[in-house]
Amino acid sequence: MTPDPIFLAEHLARARARLAAAGIQPDEAAVDVDLYARTILGWDKATLLANLRAAAPATLEPRLSEWLARRERREPTAYIVGTREFWGREFIVTPAVLVPRPETEFIVEEAIRLIRSLPAPRIADIGTGSGILAVTLAAEIASATVVATDLSGDALDVARRNAQRLGVENRLTFVQTSYLDDAGGPFDLVVANPPYVRDGDKRALSRDVRHEPDVALFGGPDGLRDVEGALDAAVARVRAGGWFVMEFGYGQEEDVRRLVAARTALRLDHIRDDLQGIARTAVIQKRGNARQPISNSQGD
Repeated sequence: MTPDPIFLAEHLARARARLAAAGIQPDEAAVDVDLYARTILGWDKATLLANLRAAAPATLEPRLSEWLARRERREPTAYIVGTREFWGREFIVTPAVLVPRPETEFIVEEAIRLIRSLPAPRIADIGTGSGILAVTLAAEIASATVVATDLSGDALDVARRNAQRLGVENRLTFVQTSYLDDAGGPFDLVVANPPYVRDGDKRALSRDVRHEPDVALFGGPDGLRDVEGALDAAVARVRAGGWFVMEFGYGQEEDVRRLVAARTALRLDHIRDDLQGIARTAVIQKRGNARQPISNSQGD
């Protein structure tokens, strides 16, 4: 006798239960399994919902089980499916780069506000990784030219692929270098999401985060090595009146204020909190005569 087919809804429920049993939060397991199924089947959300009471497609396995096993080992879902959304676009993500975080979108928001009125802004992205900042800014500001740097050749390869698939590769230059060495300039805007985790905090990181590349996470004993390096690059390569927008880590606000104040060429315009109320993004101006527009300062 042929066994009754397993409905897709039941198959996915078992997958969610498997991840939950491995210690993944049920709501996160539900999101992961939904994404895995849609990616494997090539369906959108509406198609998946419409087929929950149908038999589970044969093409779902064995890949779904393979992906579940990887997630049980806490490999980030972005590495498993190979993409992650950022600013409404889908970016290629590999273990050579950080997984994009929602809070990094604040850099994009601030950057666009600062330079959207400039006729042909020159932008640089320090430590571009997957290219989410460089590519997004090139896509959002059609007149901009962007230089993206990274020490990792593998990361730059990922960034190039993202620039190509999103149609902005003709306005991006990729340079394998430290900070903005060999990147030219001056720039109207420099953005950076530097490594800012203290070296000694590695054990405290989640198992998911420990899959990400150390070079993109850890910023020395105090977590400030690359924050300082990026600030020095801003001093050297941002034009007078131009802008530097940088993400930093939890508990580093006072350090950032101190480090900016120690560099007399820079002026801290404001620090922006993320959606959890954590100070996260520093907006800094290079002192001197500015090209318009000037920041609508939120106070400092």
